[in-house]
Amino acid sequence: MAHNPLSSFNVHHRQKIFNKLSSEKFDLLIVGGGITGTSIFRDACLRGIKTALVEAKDFSHGTSCRSTKLIHGGLRYLKNLGFKVAHESCTERNLHMKLNKRLVRPIPFLVPVYRGKKPSKAILSIGMWLYEIVSEFQNYKFHRFISREQTLLKAPGLESKNLLGAFVYYDAAISDNRWTIETLKDGIRNGGTAINYSPVVELVKAEDKITSIVIEDSLTGKKYSAKAGFIVNATGIFSDEIRKLDDKNSKSLIRLSKGTHLVFRKKDIPLKSTIVFSSPIDKRVMFFALNEGSFLLGTTDDWVNDNPWEPMPKEKDVNYLLESAQRFMPNASITKEKVQFVYSGFRPLLFKGNDGNAKKEISPSKASREDFVEISKSGMITIVGGKLTTARLMAKKVLNIITPKIPRKLNSCRTHKLSIGGTNSEIAEGISFWTRKCPEMMPYITILFRRYGLDAHDICREALLIFEGKHPDKRAEPIRAEVQYVCRNEMVCTLEDLLERRAGFLYWNPKKRLERLDYGKHVIKKELGFSDGEFRKQFNGYRKFLKKYHTLD
Repeated sequence: MAHNPLSSFNVHHRQKIFNKLSSEKFDLLIVGGGITGTSIFRDACLRGIKTALVEAKDFSHGTSCRSTKLIHGGLRYLKNLGFKVAHESCTERNLHMKLNKRLVRPIPFLVPVYRGKKPSKAILSIGMWLYEIVSEFQNYKFHRFISREQTLLKAPGLESKNLLGAFVYYDAAISDNRWTIETLKDGIRNGGTAINYSPVVELVKAEDKITSIVIEDSLTGKKYSAKAGFIVNATGIFSDEIRKLDDKNSKSLIRLSKGTHLVFRKKDIPLKSTIVFSSPIDKRVMFFALNEGSFLLGTTDDWVNDNPWEPMPKEKDVNYLLESAQRFMPNASITKEKVQFVYSGFRPLLFKGNDGNAKKEISPSKASREDFVEISKSGMITIVGGKLTTARLMAKKVLNIITPKIPRKLNSCRTHKLSIGGTNSEIAEGISFWTRKCPEMMPYITILFRRYGLDAHDICREALLIFEGKHPDKRAEPIRAEVQYVCRNEMVCTLEDLLERRAGFLYWNPKKRLERLDYGKHVIKKELGFSDGEFRKQFNGYRKFLKKYHTLD
């Protein structure tokens, strides 16, 4: 039986990974474990490039777990004449909906139209046709206008006065952190080396060219040197910090925009579909997005000079979202008490040469979503800007610079052909196989295959034993098998990693997250090698984290 590289991708094998990083020379070393870095990582590994990736915190810790959870073409970009970005985004969305159905799910978006309110039906119709054109008429389904009656059946919470009907078009929903982790794992399956909690502390140069980096293992304090022919800075909101390690006089390439989201239980919002609407406060485009059994309300979009490590929701952000929703659906009883979860994140928007304070009159929503590649005098390649939807194209752009300079035959780009973690047919067969064995578990089996691809076979095998009462631990629930899998195959290092970016659900409120940890502590301690004291320390730390970043006062 072939060795599975993911079986040693866990906290117990960290030292072996550091030993490899410090003893071998890589063709390519990527700094940054968000969707951009992991997309470059996967593409490079598939091409046969010897590749390593280091991440300062956890994989998907930054922007890549704090988005609106959508893979979308960007209908609103057309208003700002962003046709290029919209075309690329639509093309990528359509590709992933076909290639990676388990991760990228098409969903209908409703845009209600009211008599006497902007945008008018005529203007929206033009926008819909432009969206079809930039998508080359390849959208999941063609847009249509539905009647007032049909609109109210799909969205009972809408204000009915002066409602004419709604346009329906399709984009796609995604779990952004899961997308990032699965992309990373596919790179590891194809020979890549990756480690988290390893910030870069020094860039080492010879004759003014970067030859290696020094990283520090945050869990032990030990430092290691890693050599590579090419260094790529794909750190998103931290790009300028890495660039200043290279050249302290470098001017900023990005500026941070902050987005805040509120999560509601599905049953608390009187909608059956995702709704796109303009905030009655300032006409900003907003979403009530249906995802993972919850409704996600977002987002704000404001320039900030905050610490990138501190994406805290502010009272004004929360009030803006709530007031926008309440004024849009005044009879829907959308209250602060119904908010289950709140989170904020930063967008690293391309803003070359800015000083962090200039040009505040430019709205963040009008700033470019295009990406940009910089090659410094020392040879470091930095990629900034872009968006979740176009990360695969950004990876391709970076690697097309690197591959001609590697003196051996490499594969061409294959990320547009190869599914992540199993083909659609294999996923369907897997769901069918385990559902026949246990029909009662069909909803959870489907979730597992959507999350973990073909690796879900191992989880289902263990979960079925638990469900049938054949597991030695009679307290065990089927979710235990999932926890074991992620701890053994996804480099979980902390309780926060486990609940925020691996095995938790978006709609779990802070209380639920802590309850699940406490209930499963005997399993988690064993899997991660935690003593009672270490578990309690991390539990209390996670409680403070939830209060600070994810709880409304």
